[in-house]
Amino acid sequence: MSISNELRKLRYRCLSWSRHPELKPSDEPIDVVIPIIAKDLKILPLCLEGVRKCVCHTIKQIYIVAPAQKEIIDFCTANDLEFVNENDVFGYAPKDLKIILANGSDRSGWLFQQFVKLSGAIGTCRYYLCIDADHVLIHPHVFLTDKQETVFYLCYEDHQPYYDIIRRIMPDLEIANLSYVDHKMLFDKEQLHELHETLSRNHGGKPWQQVITDNLDYNEQSGFSEFETYGNFVQRKVLRPWQQKRLPYRKIADYDTLRSKYAKWFRWTLTFPDYMRENKQTHPNPSCEGGRSKRLND
Repeated sequence: MSISNELRKLRYRCLSWSRHPELKPSDEPIDVVIPIIAKDLKILPLCLEGVRKCVCHTIKQIYIVAPAQKEIIDFCTANDLEFVNENDVFGYAPKDLKIILANGSDRSGWLFQQFVKLSGAIGTCRYYLCIDADHVLIHPHVFLTDKQETVFYLCYEDHQPYYDIIRRIMPDLEIANLSYVDHKMLFDKEQLHELHETLSRNHGGKPWQQVITDNLDYNEQSGFSEFETYGNFVQRKVLRPWQQKRLPYRKIADYDTLRSKYAKWFRWTLTFPDYMRENKQTHPNPSCEGGRSKRLND
C-alpha cells in the first residue's frame, strides 16, 4: 500500500535536512552512457559539461547511444564521444519492440532507451553512469564510494504504476518509501546480470526484456521505470537527496552562468524537461519530478 504524497515529501525533507557524512569516491574508473535522439543535441552540451566537471570519478569513455544520423555522429566526433548505433545493442531497432498502448501511443522508443540502460552491454568498465540528456550536474557527485557502495539520489516522486510492475516481476522485492527516479544512475554490470537472472528465473526462463514487456500495463502511458526497478533491486547502497531544480528552455544559458546562479541555492542538479519547452503540452504524468528526454513515438 503506497504512502501519501505528503508523507513522502516529509521523508524527503528529513533526508535533505539530515547531516550526511562526506562521501569518498572509489578509484575505480567508470564509463558514461547517454541514450539520445537528435532533438537532445540542443541540451546535451550542458549535460556533458556537468558530467565532466562534477562526476568525482575517472571517466574512461563517454558513449552516446543513438540512431545513426549524420548530425549525431558529427557531434560525437567533434566532442570526443564514442558513438554506438542503437540498432547494434540488441540486434534490433526500437520500432521492433512494437509497444503500442491501448490509446494508440507508440512507446517503443521510450522503452528501448530504458532497456539500453539496463543492458550492461556498453563500455568496458564494470560500472557505468547513465544520465538523461536534459539533466545537468552543478555540484560534485560521488556515485561509487571507496567501500564500493553505489550512491543513489532519491526524490519524492510517487508514480504508482512503477511500483505495480515491480511487484509483478519481482513480487518478493521490498520497495523503498522514496523514489529512485532522479535522471541519473550508476549501474554495476554484476548487479545487472543478477537482475536479469532473477527476472528470468521468476518467469519461467523468459529473457528479461520479455518479462518486462509481458508485464507492462498497456493502459498506462508510463508503466515502467528502469531507475525505480534497479534502485530497489540493489541492496548494498548509500542514499542521498537529489536536490534538483526544473527549468524551462527559456532559462537555458551557458554552464558557468547556470552553475553560479543556482548552485548557491543548494541545488545539485538542473533539469530542462522536454515538456517545459514553450508551446508544449503539460507533462502526461504530473507526478513526475522531471522530464526525461525519451521519445514518445518512433
